[in-house]
Amino acid sequence: MWGWDRLDGMAELNPQSLVTLWQIERCGSFSAAAKALGWSQPAISQQVKKLESQCGMQLVTRAVRGVELTPVGAMLARHGEAIADSLAQAQLQLNDYQRGSFAHLRIVAPPSICSTIVAKTVVKISMANEADESSGMDRRDRLEVSLAQMEPPQAVEQVGSGEADAAIIFRYGTLPHFLQIDESLTFEPLGVDPLRLLVRKASDIGRAYEKSREAVDLTAARGEHWIAGCATCRANLLKLASRAGFKPDIRHATDDYWATQNLVEMGMGVSLVPTLDTKLHLQSDLVACPIADVNASRQIGILTRANDTRDSLRRLREELTRTARGYLKDHVTYEQPALE
Repeated sequence: MWGWDRLDGMAELNPQSLVTLWQIERCGSFSAAAKALGWSQPAISQQVKKLESQCGMQLVTRAVRGVELTPVGAMLARHGEAIADSLAQAQLQLNDYQRGSFAHLRIVAPPSICSTIVAKTVVKISMANEADESSGMDRRDRLEVSLAQMEPPQAVEQVGSGEADAAIIFRYGTLPHFLQIDESLTFEPLGVDPLRLLVRKASDIGRAYEKSREAVDLTAARGEHWIAGCATCRANLLKLASRAGFKPDIRHATDDYWATQNLVEMGMGVSLVPTLDTKLHLQSDLVACPIADVNASRQIGILTRANDTRDSLRRLREELTRTARGYLKDHVTYEQPALE
């Protein structure tokens, strides 16, 4: 189907063969893969034999039921899956062009940002589209946005590879090197999301905060059990605790905010949570205390490809910026020495 058989005189892998290999893995047999692809079984077998000859390695083995891929076959199948996904996305975008709605952007963001800033932005854009359509505006001016949840490291990869058009990511001041953002990408800050110490209202820390309403020192929780978040959030917790002069006793780890609340509520520990999470829901017997450390925060911003100057992307950035003003701070005001 593709004419990419050779490049610079070198034999190249045939993309269709990689897609076929992925279908064999997915379907479990040559016959099922042939049916899914709309080809004959001999044609499938011929593709696999040619690919094995080209690689000089066995890619498929017989199993009790059907066939299985060898380790190298499974590795190549992952590339076939990516090719199939890319083609499916191309078809969707072509459909958009044919319908006249060609400004279709894909945006990725972590859960707390998805549920607040991005979700509200997507709703605003959708409502604007409906208003424009009812007023007779050309559908070619519509902006369509698809949203998917993704943590920052994976989001950076998606934007860099072109699989996503934009990402809303966070960066911790304590971890300046945890995200690799090269010159091919552009990061535009939206604001600062302070971290908070999530505790029970009935705890000593909770009662003291409810009485004073002053930001708490992290050392107040040095003797507590801790509930950590994702790997990056855990690393940030360790850095902040080290600055405060202690090592946190981490007993649980979850990136599910609802699970974190339930664990804290049941007395299983305390946790650091973004302010954005607390805007979604905070159980009545819990309190999210501000922390007296300028570095107990995360910077949130928009990541795009540096050479992507589409008007639709500019419109998306502007809407995200407007929405973010209602959720994020411009800076953190606690008077603490900056992180060296």
